[in-house]
Amino acid sequence: MLTSDVHFDSAVCDVDLFKKHLKIAEERQAPVLIAGDLLDAMQGKNDPRRRPEELKAQYKVSAYYDAIVMDVAKFLSGFDIPYYILALGNHETGVLKHSNTDLLGNVAYQLRVEHGKQAVAMGYWGYMRVQFRYKKGAHNVSKLIYWHHGKSNGAPVTKGVIQVARQGVYLQAPDVVLNGHNHQAYAMPVQVERLQQKSMTPYTATIWYLRTPGYKKSPGDSQSVWGFDAEKHRAPTPKGCHFLNMEYSSTQNGISMEVLQKIT
Repeated sequence: MLTSDVHFDSAVCDVDLFKKHLKIAEERQAPVLIAGDLLDAMQGKNDPRRRPEELKAQYKVSAYYDAIVMDVAKFLSGFDIPYYILALGNHETGVLKHSNTDLLGNVAYQLRVEHGKQAVAMGYWGYMRVQFRYKKGAHNVSKLIYWHHGKSNGAPVTKGVIQVARQGVYLQAPDVVLNGHNHQAYAMPVQVERLQQKSMTPYTATIWYLRTPGYKKSPGDSQSVWGFDAEKHRAPTPKGCHFLNMEYSSTQNGISMEVLQKIT
């Protein structure tokens, strides 16, 4: 399960939809990669976007950051997920910069120590290799996933797709590129030519460029008529995630990939 921009502690997070998709991951025993902004964390005293009306009741405490860490860790621990990969987004790095608090590191620690789950906190970008090994022989093959939370504004015209062309210039290794941040959604296959190292013959491969929108409700759905999002006059955006299915065959040229969008 590949996603980003959950903004779990926000009053306008669609927690029910997030829960629905985590249940699918649980049924499929799929690892969950959240590429930034698992937390909203906008109500700290140093955040100019803070608005008391957006605080859920359980977060109206002096230890605000501790409260959201413990709450999201408890929530995630309620699902039988084999592994959580929690990557930094601009909301978590903002807290790290202004309050010297590593929220994601604390969430991963809570999941491991308090709840006995497999979880790791990662950076704003990174690589994850998925390795397949054939039990009846020495044959093995892998796919490489790259993530970057995202940068700049919401790209209202291009939806961030132009970034695919830019990333294609310098990202040569990944088979899947995951972006988040602007709350848009697409799954874009790009065909590239590579070379078999043993036979030195060219072949065509697919790199999937994905963007995940997350689970924050648009102002029209949340009926929020003032505050940070309302003042930015942001257009409605989708919600959801992607599921990446990989099927390994020792006789069918390695791994086939299928991208399933769970978007609403």
